[in-house]
Amino acid sequence: MKKIVFFLFAALCVCSCKNSTYTIHGSVDNKELNGKTIFIKERINRVWKTIDSTVILNRNFAFKGLCDTAKIAYLGYEYPGGNKVRQAFVLENGNLTAVVDTAGFMVIKGTSQNDLLQSYQDQKNAFNKKSDAFIKSQKDSLKTPEKEMAFAKETDKLNQEEASIDKKFSTDHINTLVGTFVFMNSFFEMNIADKEAIVNLMNADTKSIKRMQEIIADMDVEKKVAVGNKFTDFKLPGITGNSIALSDLVGKTDFVLIDFWASWCGPCIHFLPELQAFYARHKGTELEILGVSLDDNKSACTGAVASHKITWKLVSDLKGWKCEGSRAYAVNSIPNTVFIDKNGKIVGRNLSIPEMEKLMAEKVAKK
Repeated sequence: MKKIVFFLFAALCVCSCKNSTYTIHGSVDNKELNGKTIFIKERINRVWKTIDSTVILNRNFAFKGLCDTAKIAYLGYEYPGGNKVRQAFVLENGNLTAVVDTAGFMVIKGTSQNDLLQSYQDQKNAFNKKSDAFIKSQKDSLKTPEKEMAFAKETDKLNQEEASIDKKFSTDHINTLVGTFVFMNSFFEMNIADKEAIVNLMNADTKSIKRMQEIIADMDVEKKVAVGNKFTDFKLPGITGNSIALSDLVGKTDFVLIDFWASWCGPCIHFLPELQAFYARHKGTELEILGVSLDDNKSACTGAVASHKITWKLVSDLKGWKCEGSRAYAVNSIPNTVFIDKNGKIVGRNLSIPEMEKLMAEKVAKK
């Protein structure tokens, strides 16, 4: 549910609104935001560009500008405590209102496209509250193999529910600015059949968007590395030593787990203690882990390895999301894992620890 997503959002534009103006009148419930700067930004090829900024005064702010074409933008600020908040909206001709509640959530309305996008955000916010409440309720529960498996099954149900929300919205609003935006932000949670069904409904203009072309190409790769298929090999520089090929490891132990991660990925770091305990239980003849870092800064990567005492094999070509290893497995979100058996067959993707434990136990039972 909580992942870092690879998202290249490039030039999604609709009807022209030349020489027209937009206004945004905003209010905030939290007086601690007084004096904070709030920005309008857009993200192109993973690079943030500031369109405009203003200061929140007396819990109010306002923007006014010229709109050339309607596009997805983000209203953002830094919340007290350093938490950055960014809310997507459609920057277009018209009068918009933005209300920021005490928790930092934004409601942006005023045009048909923004009202539509807000209806989607409302669904997602309701789901996130439900998901967070479930995870919080399990935090202090006694951990047993049975409870861990039950937790994994319930988490999978929540993931499917979230994917269903995204799939329905993307399908219902296909070939629109908002519908395309939602699909490009959520496709990684959908299975290949659902993605193909949506892509088949797209017109030529939607398919011609650069990021959409990349997604479609990744879908072809995803089919090649689906569960049941033979692993795809790659070779990358070791973080602290010689280059390592995946084929150097497969077959040497009962299972190999590829762990795609990065030092800047909060969910990846949060997953580390559980993964380290799993490795400690099975390393040797049963299991090897190959960590593939999507960092582009070697110092940040090696620093995270040292501070978190990661001991399994680690590689990176320091190309970020363009890492050759991640591209070979159509990785668009992290943490992301691939589980490979001794015969080189992919037996799972993004499995929970209990699910991998079960596969390993079944292997032992067959010996």
